[in-house]
Amino acid sequence: MFKAIMKMFGGGSSNEEAAQTASLFDRIGGEGAVDAAVDVFYRKVLADDRVNKFFEGVDMETQAAKQKAFLTMAFGGPNSYTGEDMRKGHAHLVAQGMNASHFDVIMEHLGATLKELGVPDDLIGEAAAIAESVRGDVLAGYTDEEKVAREQSLFDRIGGEAAVDAAVDIFYRKVLADDRIKDFFEDVDMDKQAAKQKAFLTMAFGGPSNYSGEDMRKGHAHLVERGLNDSHFDAVMENLGATLQELNVPDELIAEAAAIAESTRNDVLGK
Repeated sequence: MFKAIMKMFGGGSSNEEAAQTASLFDRIGGEGAVDAAVDVFYRKVLADDRVNKFFEGVDMETQAAKQKAFLTMAFGGPNSYTGEDMRKGHAHLVAQGMNASHFDVIMEHLGATLKELGVPDDLIGEAAAIAESVRGDVLAGYTDEEKVAREQSLFDRIGGEAAVDAAVDIFYRKVLADDRIKDFFEDVDMDKQAAKQKAFLTMAFGGPSNYSGEDMRKGHAHLVERGLNDSHFDAVMENLGATLQELNVPDELIAEAAAIAESTRNDVLGK
């Protein structure tokens, strides 16, 4: 796939390449061009059934911001990228089955995105070469040591009881300040609610099971009657992701937690 992209978009003589002194970031159009490219790119990726499963439960605003920062750095622009390295950041996806064919699809969408934005073919070739250079790291997966560590429950890996307690407290602070969903918590005893949520997440994350509340469907039926829907669930997912990011939980563990939370969507919404 990479060779095909380079054949299509790799124009320009060696003399022309040597003459170029500006970074690819500047030649491609700077911040505005990278921002537009990432937005179009993820629109294509999320519409593609070959790869969109890998983005289930992902906060796409946060993901897009990280991708913009990474591409800005990779293309030679200002370096404000603070995410994990490519191997660690994608190891959980390799564990979910991501392989070279999926990477090829991503490369396909990158080329199509830049083409759609009118980027010259020689610059598309340069961008493709940079993207292709991370293939090995993206698809490397977990080290043997990390595989052993993953045998621990998410509850233990995320930091145990103290981490869950801190996460729930910050999460509800965010939720109660969010105009999209705070009305669902009117007249709720938040101390009891937080205690139930801590017990539920401890159980859901593989820790000790002390949860004695109703199942998800029964426990949220009254909220569905009041209008709770997918948009509200999305807001809750967004606040969960932001909470774990604030607590500096590694991206791969945030993704695991998000997948567990996402798995309750249909029950919570009575589907």
